[in-house]
Amino acid sequence: MNKINDKILKELANIFEKKNIKEIDKISDLEHFDSLIILQIMNLAKIRYKKEIEGRKIANCKKISDIIALFI
Repeated sequence: MNKINDKILKELANIFEKKNIKEIDKISDLEHFDSLIILQIMNLAKIRYKKEIEGRKIANCKKISDIIALFI
């Protein structure tokens, strides 16, 4: 894992309100994956990483690593 992945992972942990989140974690196992979380991820991508990510793409992700891949 590289520094950018680590940084995104920490920011996603804050969004999901989890202390420990891993790239291999399944999104379906997370308690609060809803439209508000998707909007927060979209906002993070836009503000910090200058990326426009569609909510549909985030909703289709199966693992945390899939979300990270959208940022890179």
